[in-house]
Amino acid sequence: MDGGSGRCLCGVVRYAFDGAPNWQGHCHCDSCRRATASPFTSFLAVDHVRFRWTGDAPAMRESSPGVARFFCRACGTQMAYQSPTRRNEIDLYAATLDDPAGFAPTFHAHWNERVPWIHLADGLPVQRKPRRLSPDEDMGTVLSLVRHAFDSMDGRIDPPSSMHRLTPGAIAEQARAGEVWVIEDLGSPIACIFLTLQGDRLYLGKLAVDDRFRGQGLARELVDHAASRARALGLSMLELQVRVELTENQHAFQSMGFQKTAETAHDGYDRPTSLTFARRV
Repeated sequence: MDGGSGRCLCGVVRYAFDGAPNWQGHCHCDSCRRATASPFTSFLAVDHVRFRWTGDAPAMRESSPGVARFFCRACGTQMAYQSPTRRNEIDLYAATLDDPAGFAPTFHAHWNERVPWIHLADGLPVQRKPRRLSPDEDMGTVLSLVRHAFDSMDGRIDPPSSMHRLTPGAIAEQARAGEVWVIEDLGSPIACIFLTLQGDRLYLGKLAVDDRFRGQGLARELVDHAASRARALGLSMLELQVRVELTENQHAFQSMGFQKTAETAHDGYDRPTSLTFARRV
């Protein structure tokens, strides 16, 4: 698509833009579904300098702080969305295009919030937004996720994983004193990570991914999210530990930019049992 135009249902509000969209995709978030009364919303984004309203100017309402939604005051058609974090571009609803056949989506955003009765098989990559848990939430599902993900370590690592001492109360305390983030699918956690402030660095622990969702980049997504959290907290380093026996995990973290910085031993052991890895953000 190299330029385009669109209109509302009654034709009063019209727009046009030049050049190719910055991106094109489907959004499954709850707020967009409710704003459009549709199971998901299809967007394309265009820089403001390449966009113009060519008919009557649309009405606007702020649906949440900093979020502007534009619509036709005559027929009610949703026309555009303005993100508070992407001020350089405006998101247009693909269904309002004069030629919607030119729309070429490349991803599904907020896949974790999709409605369960929509089944899509277009093969496009999906994006799930991590969510921070509050201490008063039910931590049983997170504990179950960690236990199943760490089960394969039994018999491989010595001493056994601290996962065996983990309780819902301990996870709630981690959420209170530090951070617990999950990636969900249809309301259930499928990946998690614990973040703890340690001096001038952010420590990553209990990174776990449900077996059914491995190979989809969820671990990397959570690590990248941890890097964003570190920057937001004014920190410059991520740190984590990997057991000596888990060479495949060591290679995975090295592929994400981590480097080994130390070897440590658990109490009572005269040999290294864990390796420390760090990554600058």
